[in-house]
Amino acid sequence: MSRRDLIDATVNAKIVLANLWMCHFILWIFGDMFTLMQEMGESTDDVVIQFVAPTTAIVLTLVVVFNLVGRPSLVRMVDMVLAVVYLLLNIGFFADATEGWEYYLGSLCVLFNVLIFWRAFTWPTEATPAN
Repeated sequence: MSRRDLIDATVNAKIVLANLWMCHFILWIFGDMFTLMQEMGESTDDVVIQFVAPTTAIVLTLVVVFNLVGRPSLVRMVDMVLAVVYLLLNIGFFADATEGWEYYLGSLCVLFNVLIFWRAFTWPTEATPAN
């Protein structure tokens, strides 16, 4: 009997996933920059501004590093879970969207979330003999 292990090749799915996350992160920050520019007069005492926004950005940066150094099975699981979480967050942001650029960037973020999930889900495997 054999099991199927995820392939951890030289130019591999981790590098692809890290790049996809980086693309998502750049779009996320770009969207936040516009939002902050529009809301310069608002209070920064809001919990979302003080906790949720920085936390989501921190998680995105950590997942980039984790994709490069983590074990393939853990990277795959984390990517699939976080892709769904961020997909739902991005879809939720559409409820507050009022500007065309918000829909444009939001659509690209959703696309990257789908690509990240799909790439992690279809991570190549190779058969290895059971011990």
